[in-house]
Amino acid sequence: MQHDLPTGNLVFESTFFPHVQATGRKSPTAINSGFFDQLFWDGRASGTFVDPVTGVETIPFGGGLESQAAGPPLSSVEMSGLGETWPHIANKITGVRPMALATDLPPEMADHLGTYPTYPHMFKAAYGDGAVTPERIIFAIANYERTLVSDQTPLDDFLKGNTPDLGVFEPGFQIFNTVTGNCVSCHVLPFTADDNFHNIGVRPDAEDTGREGHTGDPADRGKFKTPNIRNAALRTPLFHNGGAETIEEVVKFYNDGGAFPGPNLDVEIMPLNLTAQQQLDLIDFVKFGLTDPRVENREFPFTRPTLRSEMPATNSTYGIASVNGNGTPMEMIAHYPANIGNPHWLLGVTDATPNQAMVTSFAFTSDPAGTPLSDRRFPVPMNVVPSSIFLLLLGATDGTGVGTTKLSLPYNTALVGMSIYSQVFVSDPGALATGGVYGSEGVEIGLF
Repeated sequence: MQHDLPTGNLVFESTFFPHVQATGRKSPTAINSGFFDQLFWDGRASGTFVDPVTGVETIPFGGGLESQAAGPPLSSVEMSGLGETWPHIANKITGVRPMALATDLPPEMADHLGTYPTYPHMFKAAYGDGAVTPERIIFAIANYERTLVSDQTPLDDFLKGNTPDLGVFEPGFQIFNTVTGNCVSCHVLPFTADDNFHNIGVRPDAEDTGREGHTGDPADRGKFKTPNIRNAALRTPLFHNGGAETIEEVVKFYNDGGAFPGPNLDVEIMPLNLTAQQQLDLIDFVKFGLTDPRVENREFPFTRPTLRSEMPATNSTYGIASVNGNGTPMEMIAHYPANIGNPHWLLGVTDATPNQAMVTSFAFTSDPAGTPLSDRRFPVPMNVVPSSIFLLLLGATDGTGVGTTKLSLPYNTALVGMSIYSQVFVSDPGALATGGVYGSEGVEIGLF
């Protein structure tokens, strides 16, 4: 299911349904990404940054992070609905409360919000005036990412001369840093990446053409950017497709010489013939010798709040759903956060009868038993208590059986912690058992 921004409606997305929508590649880490000119797995975010609204080149080189940051907010697979635009994002950000949906704010973030409670306040402090523009949003994201520098691993202690060697990690480092393991041919020190692209045979080339999709050059088929593998043990699964669940699987992959040889396979990919002990030593170095304890423990500058997407859902379904003329129940969708002040809260149903009238009820009291109305013309199980209904909204399902209910939630702190209940009813002449109308299950909506 996706949100079509021009209409405000939920729309059916056959590519992913009924599964959760996901990207085609696992996102690379933002940590230490400021040291590289070309970002994304295929390098399409270049060091030359062009304002996405004006088309003016404002950073001629060194703007890889800005180029990268401009992409996800418009992606309907990542951060937005269909038809999103940067001017709309900037306008929306101007009027929302920063971190309104987050908890566990780090002290430095909470202190900053105490001084600058709105985005215009923050932008005035950073840019000289309070204008929230697409380019400034992108600059702010990129410059935050530049602060994420991981340089306190055991490897760094050695490279800085603080220790004579890597101690218990020295055997694995010697394998990593010599022709024995040949890792350093691409994972160049100190960044553990060469800012280049290689086909290492993770999957068949035709499955994902990699950099060729950006450059159009067949010689780039199946090539992907060398990932920075610092802190790799903290962000499994690995590879561009998330195909390796553990560091152990990665080491085995390289020791075997890749999994899918092809015409573009990098010349450095060949069986390593490492002994079992050598593999264990290499695994130990990558797992622990390349891990920064500040990243592992979420210490500054790697502190962060808990985002709404990480929290348990506040909407839960209950009760009894009736069925349409084909014997099929509709499915309730209640994924949008019911935060006070949200002017665009959405409730939806799918698998309903297409192109039919729809009524959405909101009530103060639930009825999990689904007691039907006593009126024999409308024997639909009621998952809300009729006498407690305070709002009825009329609508209709679309041609795919998706129905959308839109509601503006007032900003009233007295509502925080309150639960309201909803049930959707759709007409269907074939639903004879329930008088030509059938109902969804109920949903409890927790306001916060």
